[in-house]
Amino acid sequence: MKYLSKNLLFLAISFITKSFFCQDFEVSPVIISFDANPGEIQEKYVHVKNYDNKVQSFSANLYDFSVENGKKVKKKLGSTSRSLIEVLNITPTFFKLNPNQSIDVKLILTVPPKNFSTHWGYLDVGPAKEQKSYEVDKQRLTTGINIVSKIEVLINQSPRANQNYKCEILKFIEVSNTNEENRLFKVSIKNSGGMILKPHVHLEYGIYETAELVKFGSKEKTIYPGETIEIDLEISKTKITTSGQLAVILDYGHDTQIEGAVLEIAP
Repeated sequence: MKYLSKNLLFLAISFITKSFFCQDFEVSPVIISFDANPGEIQEKYVHVKNYDNKVQSFSANLYDFSVENGKKVKKKLGSTSRSLIEVLNITPTFFKLNPNQSIDVKLILTVPPKNFSTHWGYLDVGPAKEQKSYEVDKQRLTTGINIVSKIEVLINQSPRANQNYKCEILKFIEVSNTNEENRLFKVSIKNSGGMILKPHVHLEYGIYETAELVKFGSKEKTIYPGETIEIDLEISKTKITTSGQLAVILDYGHDTQIEGAVLEIAP
């Protein structure tokens, strides 16, 4: 039990510092955000360290992903309209590290003029081994390498000059709930703008008799442009004691107007 507690503590620290340890190597950070405007160049680094007791070869490979049913689905590089293929250069993409040796992989983002689009992708970093086939990649030409274990680094690029922030509530309903102690509400939210958003969503209960307003805890979730998500919100049945209005409040920041939707509610 003591051993398990130590492992849980280690994992918590890893996520707080935005690094990740996998088998015998470490990668940090695991989330990288660029905000370069058209015509700008930005540089960031991914730190990789070999904790193994032998020399290891590593590979850094870029992939696209699309958001489908709330999940990120990895795609071939260059296969999506949001791909980083034309704006991000990675060096080196193949390297060897001695025991306890580390390296900073350089990420150079170059945004073409008039390109105000948001881009995203994954950088997979992990040990590599030789394989029989030769592989030609946009970013590397080697004798062929095969990722055997990997850590995914999430990369986002959202230009500061892009002010296309727009999030909207599509649906707000109460749904049946197997939990007899709580009432369950579902809100459907769409990112109809051009920027990656992380809105806060919470419920407010307005009581007719007393004009009292009761606020409940909020949830937040990242939404990519064009994505629609559903968020479940629960309220204890003991909190709804009389008739009133239940409002869902959507706040996605950036000095935008707060969105809302209302339901008539009774005990």
